[in-house]
Amino acid sequence: MFSVTAVLLPGRAFRRRNERALMHCLLAVLLCSCVFQASAQDVDHVPLAHPVLEFLDRLGVRGVLPLHSASVRPLERSTIRRLLGNANARSERMTSLERSMVQKFLIEFSPDVGSRPESDAVLLGSHQSPGSLVADIISDKEKHLYAAVDSNATLIVELLGSIEYRSLHGEGGGHTDATLQSIGGRFRGTIAGRLGYMLQATNGALRGNRAFARTTDPRLATNFKLSEQQSSNFDFTEAYLRYSFGWAGVQFGREYTSVGVGYSDRLILSENGPALDFFSINAQYKSFKFFFLHGSVLAADGGFSGLDQEAPAGSSKYIALHRFQFSLFDVLNFAASEMVVYQRLTPEYAYLNPINFFKSSEHALRDRDNALLVFDAEVFPTNGIKLYGSWLIDDISISRMGTGWWGNEFGWQAGAYLANVFDLPSVDAVIEYARLEPYVYSHRIEGNDYSHSSVSLGHRLPPNADEWTVEGRWSASPWLHLRLLGAYRRHGKNIMVGDSLARNVGGSLLQGHRSGDAEYAPFLDGEKESMARLQLRADYEPIREVFLTGIADIRRMRDHTSGTSSTDVGLSVGLRVEY
Repeated sequence: MFSVTAVLLPGRAFRRRNERALMHCLLAVLLCSCVFQASAQDVDHVPLAHPVLEFLDRLGVRGVLPLHSASVRPLERSTIRRLLGNANARSERMTSLERSMVQKFLIEFSPDVGSRPESDAVLLGSHQSPGSLVADIISDKEKHLYAAVDSNATLIVELLGSIEYRSLHGEGGGHTDATLQSIGGRFRGTIAGRLGYMLQATNGALRGNRAFARTTDPRLATNFKLSEQQSSNFDFTEAYLRYSFGWAGVQFGREYTSVGVGYSDRLILSENGPALDFFSINAQYKSFKFFFLHGSVLAADGGFSGLDQEAPAGSSKYIALHRFQFSLFDVLNFAASEMVVYQRLTPEYAYLNPINFFKSSEHALRDRDNALLVFDAEVFPTNGIKLYGSWLIDDISISRMGTGWWGNEFGWQAGAYLANVFDLPSVDAVIEYARLEPYVYSHRIEGNDYSHSSVSLGHRLPPNADEWTVEGRWSASPWLHLRLLGAYRRHGKNIMVGDSLARNVGGSLLQGHRSGDAEYAPFLDGEKESMARLQLRADYEPIREVFLTGIADIRRMRDHTSGTSSTDVGLSVGLRVEY
């Protein structure tokens, strides 16, 4: 129990003294809360690409982790450890392969990671001989470049390295390729069981066709060094501080984050473009979950034909997002999310309010921002089946529903996840349909489109398009995973004459509706194109923390306006280490 009494006396010096005293008290309370509430927790996040997130989602579908939702990622390491512990306590519900994978991940997510010689290899630790170091490098132990772990703090340092070769073989003998190499490191840990931190930075080099590399990877396409400076180098960084209260957390920094249901992509927030710089709040109480994010994004370079210029000169672009999720009746996760993209000289207070109704506030702020609303649900009718769906409302006029009016801008996504399909252990199937009506994500004011550095913040589909995807997954062992994906996409493009927009049909994220454009926008109007795709992917971990990936991708594109078609075959092989 602390009691603080402040006597306020007149005068500027006394006010400054009281302010300093108050700040010192707050820091003292924070420090005491860290020291006296310290526990064996790791509150730093697991990267989105980590396979444990997909595995936990599968256990949720199987009924081992009832009502588990993968709709907001990433997760704290302590949360993942708790979920793995819950699954381990229900081992009778799992197959032998699932039990093996739980044990594999429990080693990695142990609170004592880095301090167990029998399970961990610390490469900059004490080695009796060069031979013992080599043995650790090629062993099945959990590997770290450096680790310092005690009851108050953890520091884990990991070496990140990768090399990937990509090639494209088109009809008529066309061939192009690129080799990507990167090296860097990750520093992560937790202080006093409350304050998590992470810094990750990598630097890479490109050899081969720059344009090909950029068109096959949206992260490379938006990398400043590679695209704007015409360099052969590229770099990426993520860093954040995160304070956890157990039932809630606050975070500030840069990190890849995804929000929404779906597997081909997510309507709300995806990781296609650059990482976001943001402040966030998350909380959970029993069956209720809350998430809020406010961050900065980059507007696209250059103007677009006929759009209003209403943003103040020198404005910055921001995104605000909040999500309310409920678990109901032991079979349903239901959520409502709001997003708003806006441009101001400084952040807007109305959108800094985590629980404000963004759409109504947007109207009160003179209807100049891009507000979107999403409802989504996950339904678990029986063990082994998950049905899910999302409805995105970019704009709506109830009286004009069903007329084809351009302003009814909706997005849909629906699918089914089937685990152990046809009673085949470790064989899953995902079937999904996604559709974006004309003008979805775009906006009448230049820069207010739902994008970050010209890449969609949501689903990778362009507006005025739809896509079917069917994916088969097979985990042959804890170390080998195969997947086969088939997809068919249709898109109605805007009609261009050279570099000029001749007719706007709502087919571009960056080109909103103009005053002279048609009032009605039929779906797939414009220059229709389609793509059929077949992809085979294999992920193999021959040694713990060494990952091999091979991808074969066949795409057949057809221009329905001209009647022409072409087929491309893409191949890639990659090696990644996280030591």
